[in-house]
Amino acid sequence: MAQLLERSRQRHGERIAIREGDRHTTYSELDRRTDSLATALLELGIERGHRVAVVSHNRLEVLETYFALGKIGATAVPLHYGAVAEEVTAAVERFEVSAIIGEAGLPGTTAPFPGLPVLHYDSEEYRQAVACDPALPPGDIPDDTLMFILQTSATTGRPKGVCVDHHSLRSVALGYLTDVQPEPDEVFLHCGPLFHGAMVIPLIRLAAGATVVLMRMFSPQECLATIRRHRVTHLFLVPDMLRFLLRARELSPTGTDSLREVIYGAAPMPRQLLLDAHAALGCGFRQLYGLTEAGGPVATLPPADHDFTSEEARGPAASIGRATMGTVFRSLGDKEHPSPTGRIGELWVRSPAAMRSYWKDPEATAEALCDGWVRTGDLGTVDEQGYIHLTGRVKDVVLRGGQKVYPAEVERVLLAHPAVREACVVGVPSDEWGELPVAYLVTSGKDTGLLDALRDLTRRRLARYKRPEEFRVVPELPRNAAGKIDRRTLRATAAGDSAGTAPPEQKE
Repeated sequence: MAQLLERSRQRHGERIAIREGDRHTTYSELDRRTDSLATALLELGIERGHRVAVVSHNRLEVLETYFALGKIGATAVPLHYGAVAEEVTAAVERFEVSAIIGEAGLPGTTAPFPGLPVLHYDSEEYRQAVACDPALPPGDIPDDTLMFILQTSATTGRPKGVCVDHHSLRSVALGYLTDVQPEPDEVFLHCGPLFHGAMVIPLIRLAAGATVVLMRMFSPQECLATIRRHRVTHLFLVPDMLRFLLRARELSPTGTDSLREVIYGAAPMPRQLLLDAHAALGCGFRQLYGLTEAGGPVATLPPADHDFTSEEARGPAASIGRATMGTVFRSLGDKEHPSPTGRIGELWVRSPAAMRSYWKDPEATAEALCDGWVRTGDLGTVDEQGYIHLTGRVKDVVLRGGQKVYPAEVERVLLAHPAVREACVVGVPSDEWGELPVAYLVTSGKDTGLLDALRDLTRRRLARYKRPEEFRVVPELPRNAAGKIDRRTLRATAAGDSAGTAPPEQKE
């Protein structure tokens, strides 16, 4: 972290590093302020190896805190800004936290934590901390020093703590930037939160000397206003954010003419949404694939490999791209042997940016890591050109009469209908078949014959065993803290409905 900032200061000292609202700081100012903050943290008793919880909405001070902790070899433990006092207490105990830094007024920073220092942003104490005379001890922080403990999205129970070190950030940044070749005048808008794995993306842009613009929280109107105000050239959005952006009344070609590239990831991108976004924004699109356990983005589909000429993606455009520099993917079969080219298996990734472990969880670590490889939990193939094609999640596969139904394949077919905005296919227990696929849909509500149209669509494009047994139209799909669809909740709902619970949603 310290070397990243020092290099950017030397090369881009007076360039604006971070913007947030009406505030900004240059690379030189950011380096000085974080030297001062690091000094103040040492005086508070925070030392190398200590863990510090960070609880805040997106703001300039969050990135300052990450750099300051990195400079003294302490570990940041980012927590959701909506965490209640009990959740913060649990994290403090579990990760053996030595201090809390964050935004005043949030539930997780206002409760009393006996014996634990709490430093609030916007306080006089923080203002003095970033203005004090720097006095950092000499010597670099070793690469294997723990930098972050990032919590997973807890789709199967208690979230796990992903331990990543400074070497991880260096590796993922070098691998990604080697492939992407950033532009020297880039203005990057980060719309996602800074408390989970996606926060590595703005750090990578800072390593390249870009100006990073932060939004306190995402809203489509504020996003468009920020693009106009700061002439944003690149931004990262998950598909839901992109959908909301396209619906915004304020969207206009003149307001987004500065955009050169929209980067998307974290969830499947519906084909029609991508086509609509390209037509509306007219810029390049780049897909990112990554996972927290692998250190961040480990594969990318560049603009040149996208195809907007047909309703169905084919070839490279149907993939998530190829591995970034220094990263290798392979597809493994049922017995953990490499699958033949084109054969579906679990995707494993080998990356120098991979996590060290899950925090104090050797069993989960042994399950996720094997001889330097990270099990992604995703199913897919790697073709002869190295393009990676996803077919679903290992845990999401529906076993219907001994045959595997991959939800992602079925969802892609359903999303091809223009009235279907979102789709999620889950399995429900069946005495006769083992499991049966059920599709949950969020629709535009404009097509009265939608269910008949979807039955016809799946008959034409899917084998009988892959077709959903039911279509259930719901107002929205449940999501976890990371914004991903909560399939666990949907499976439980579907199983309850199948057992006789009266469902509120529309059925086939």
